[in-house]
Amino acid sequence: MRAVLLLSALVWTVGWAQERPIHWLQRAQQAEETLAMTGVRVVEITAGRTVQRIEERFWRQGARAERIEVLAPAERRGEVLLYQGGRWLVMRPNAKEAFEMPRMPIQGAMLLKTAKELVQSGVVLAEMQPEATLLGRSCVVVRLTLVRPPLMRDEPPRPPFPASVTLWIDRETGFALKREVALREGAPVMRMELRRMELRPRLSPELFTLPPDVVVRPLGGMYETVEEAQRAVGFPIRTPGYLPAGASLERVIVQPRPQGQVVVLHYRATGGRFSLFQAHKSRPDEFGGKRRRGRPHAQFWQSGDYWFGIVGNLPKAEMERIAQSLGAPAKDASPGR
Repeated sequence: MRAVLLLSALVWTVGWAQERPIHWLQRAQQAEETLAMTGVRVVEITAGRTVQRIEERFWRQGARAERIEVLAPAERRGEVLLYQGGRWLVMRPNAKEAFEMPRMPIQGAMLLKTAKELVQSGVVLAEMQPEATLLGRSCVVVRLTLVRPPLMRDEPPRPPFPASVTLWIDRETGFALKREVALREGAPVMRMELRRMELRPRLSPELFTLPPDVVVRPLGGMYETVEEAQRAVGFPIRTPGYLPAGASLERVIVQPRPQGQVVVLHYRATGGRFSLFQAHKSRPDEFGGKRRRGRPHAQFWQSGDYWFGIVGNLPKAEMERIAQSLGAPAKDASPGR
């Protein structure tokens, strides 16, 4: 009888330990780092009333390598993202170039590792929620909340962590089939949920490598010269044939957009500044960026395969002369125009 009671107590103790949130965080981290799988997932980013929905097919070899192909929305269909060797690359359909992403997306393994450390130090509160079923699989649900205790004087800086994270963790594999992340109070919420998955598939190494004829460039960034920026841009950067006396280039910014890159040349001149925007083949949305107060002079035009824009606070005649040196049509100078 005594042996039966001891066995019952042991089973209860083991079961209780397995239901602790920290145990499931450890299992989820291990699954992220080691599990090979393929499937389809949906990512939704909600900001106020706006919802951005992305459907992806993916192949992953734990935390070592991952391939993502965008299925929707239509304007991004066929876009490929590759992760290998510690960096993400993005390649658009039928392109002969790929771009290295300047910022790493939130990685599941790193998020879980950080969560586990912060739960153990009391910075993050971990709570078990009612169980759920996803893809016909039993899941435990763990909610993580940043409680933000005051920093002690000698305490080292903490790793950043979202305001809250909820994980739906598959009991069998430990993999998080769904996660919901709020970066901070009132910030956009990111939801990821698997819609289909296949465990332990046989994956070819070619899935995670670029074709040999594809050139890799930086996706975007800030540069001091046109020559430096040109290495990150997939089309020849054009500069104005006319500049006002004393004008000098301050910096060049390369911006990634869904329709293609935008290059912005920022100039300082006597009495003001101006920015020259250019894109190749297609004109991106909100070309020229947001207008500042004071209604600076702005002009936008197409010249061959290029789209241009100029925005600044120099005299209007000077701005028009700069624009015309890049193919802008001459404006009617008659009164009233």
